[in-house]
Amino acid sequence: MKRNTGIVAVALAGVILATPLSALAQYSNEFTPAKLLKQGTTSASIAGSGTVVVQVQVNADGTHKAIKVIKTTNAGDNDAAMEIAQSSTYRPAHRGSTPVPAFYDFTLKFNGKSVASSQSEGGETGAVSPAAQQVATLIRQGQYAQAKSKAQVALLSSPGDDTLRQMLGIASFDAGDVTGAAAAFDRVGTIGKQFRPVAAAAFAAAAVSVADSNPSQAMTYAQKAVALDPGTNSKFALGVAQLANKQNAEALTTLKGVQQAAMNDPKFAKNAKVNIDARLMSAYLANNDTQDAQAVAQQIKQLDPTSTLPGRVLGNTYLKMGVDAATAKSYPDALKYFDQAVAVGDPDVQVTANVQAAFVIAKMDKPDWKQMQSYADKAVALKPDDPLANFADGVAQANLAVQSRDDSLKKKAVDTLNKADTLAKQAGMTSLSLQIESTIKSLNTPAAGGGGGE
Repeated sequence: MKRNTGIVAVALAGVILATPLSALAQYSNEFTPAKLLKQGTTSASIAGSGTVVVQVQVNADGTHKAIKVIKTTNAGDNDAAMEIAQSSTYRPAHRGSTPVPAFYDFTLKFNGKSVASSQSEGGETGAVSPAAQQVATLIRQGQYAQAKSKAQVALLSSPGDDTLRQMLGIASFDAGDVTGAAAAFDRVGTIGKQFRPVAAAAFAAAAVSVADSNPSQAMTYAQKAVALDPGTNSKFALGVAQLANKQNAEALTTLKGVQQAAMNDPKFAKNAKVNIDARLMSAYLANNDTQDAQAVAQQIKQLDPTSTLPGRVLGNTYLKMGVDAATAKSYPDALKYFDQAVAVGDPDVQVTANVQAAFVIAKMDKPDWKQMQSYADKAVALKPDDPLANFADGVAQANLAVQSRDDSLKKKAVDTLNKADTLAKQAGMTSLSLQIESTIKSLNTPAAGGGGGE
C-alpha cells in the first residue's frame, strides 16, 4: 500500500510554491498629463514674432477643444495659435492607466512669419514615422488594443523604428498591459522626452507587477523608472523591488520616504496612501520591527477603517516564512507559520495558507492524509472554486482511499480531482491541470513492479 500512496503523491513535486502569495494592490494613481501627438497647421496670417499659450481641453476619448489664449506676447498671433491648437492631435491625460479629461497648455513660438515645431510624442524633435503616426491616431481615438496590434505588426518590417516602439509602449500601457509596455520601452535606445513620463509609469507598474515572480526583473524595471522620473511612483516601485530582493533595510528607507511624500501631498488618493502604508508595513516586518509595523497598521485603519490590508500584510509575512521553511524541509515549522497565517483572519490568506499546509503534509516522509484533508477542506469551504484547494482535497481523499481500499472514497477522490482539473483549465493553469490529470491516472493505474508493502 505504501507504494501506491507514493504514486498518488508524486505529482505534488513543486506544488508547494505554485500558489502566489496574496498580492497587495499597487498604487497606480500617478497622474500623467495630456501630451501633444502631432502639431496642427494654420491658414491665418502670422503677425510676427511672439509666444502664445493656448489652453486646450483634452477629453478622455482624445477629442479636444482649444478653449482660450491664456498668455500672449503678440496678440496678432492669437488667431493662428488657436487654429494650430485646434487642428493638432493629443493623447489624453491618464490617472494610472485610465484616460481622464484634463487641460493641456500649448505653448506656440512664432518666429517672424513662421511657427516653431513644438515637441510632440515623437521625441525631442517631434518627428515620427508614418507608421508611428497611424498608431498615434488610434491611441488618440482610444482604440488602444488596435493601436497595440498595429504597432506590433509594423515593427515586424521596421524593427529599428524607435518612435513606433515607443508608441507600442504607450498603446500597451493604455490597454492595461504594463509588462508589455515596459518590455517595449526597454528595447528603445533613447526614450524621447515626451515619452518619459509614460515610460516611467510603465516601468514602475511592471516592477510591482512582477516583484513576487521575478524579483531581479522588478529591480531592473524599478531602477529604469527612477532614472526616467525620480518621483514618488517610481520610488514606490523601487521599494517594492528592494523588498522582493530581500534588500530589507534599503526597502524600509525607500518606502519611508515614499510614505512621507505621499502623506504630505493632498493630491494622493486615500487608497494610494493605504497601499503605500501596506508595503511599508511589510518592510517593517521584514526588518523584524513589529512595533512600527503595528503603528502603520493603525494608520491604515485611520485612513480606511474597512481596509483588510493590515491583516493581509501580516498574513503574507507568515506565508513567506512558511514557504521558506517548507523549501528548507522544516515541515513542522512550515505548518506552524501557515497556522499563524490562518489565525490572522484574512480570507484570501487563509485559503492560501491552508492549501500550502495541505501540500506540506503530502511532502512529509509519513503523511497524515486525514490532517491533509482537514486543511484542504478548510480551504475549499472558504473558496469552493479554488483549483489548488480542490486538488489538495482530492489527493488527500485518494490516499485515504488507497489506505482503506474503499472504492466509494476512491470514486469521491476522482470526482474531486476532476472538479479541480476543470477549475484549473478554466483559470488557464495548464501546468496544474497536467499535474491533476497525472494524479488521476496514477490513481486508476495499478502499480508496476515489486518492492514496498506496509
